[in-house]
Amino acid sequence: MIDPLSVVSQFIRKRKMNRLIAITSLLFISGCASMHSPYDMYEWCVNLGSSRLTSIGSTAQNPATCQRELQEDLEDQTPRFLYIPRDVVMAPVTAARLAWNVLGLTRAPF
Repeated sequence: MIDPLSVVSQFIRKRKMNRLIAITSLLFISGCASMHSPYDMYEWCVNLGSSRLTSIGSTAQNPATCQRELQEDLEDQTPRFLYIPRDVVMAPVTAARLAWNVLGLTRAPF
């Protein structure tokens, strides 16, 4: 006989694991500035939108904004790992843009 409590506890553990996998994947996908070069970030900006909080909205995919951010990134001497907090904050926006592009097959308006 199957114990209902063990089934429920297994379901809860599996759900927690799926949540952990989703959050980890989101952080790896959106870990843009801390893991990629400025040139990769420029390509990302042109195709998917800027990874900066200051460029959410109509300026997110503006080529002039992307070019300005590339110049700022090339001049910046800050170690890349210090951008991890910014990547974590932008993770929901990046995931929403990615979902918009995949599901809608259009560029995200934000």
